[in-house]
Amino acid sequence: MTEQLFLFILLIHFLADFGLQTHEQATKKSSDWLMLFYHVGVYSLVWLIASWVMFGAFTPAFIFAGITFTAHFITDAITSRVSKPFFDKGDFHNGFVVVGFDQVLHYIQLWLTYDFINTL
Repeated sequence: MTEQLFLFILLIHFLADFGLQTHEQATKKSSDWLMLFYHVGVYSLVWLIASWVMFGAFTPAFIFAGITFTAHFITDAITSRVSKPFFDKGDFHNGFVVVGFDQVLHYIQLWLTYDFINTL
């Protein structure tokens, strides 16, 4: 993976996962499936567009976005529910440990999915 591609994935993920996530989505996705769906939907739409640029074709971008939607939904469904009790009781350290692990899982998924698409 080139440095440019690495930075592209980092920046698109940051924009889609943090910049475009609303406060309501961030605070309610751990208890409201619809808020989680909205967050992951926006996230995956951004990845559909970005991966179309990355691969230069719609079909691999669509596959990338579909895999990313599924993986991101599952990851956030679990990690948001694991982190919520920590944040609710003011244990920000452990809450952010979970958030950090969530980010590692997302980056691994994005890189593995990129490699998978390139083998098709």
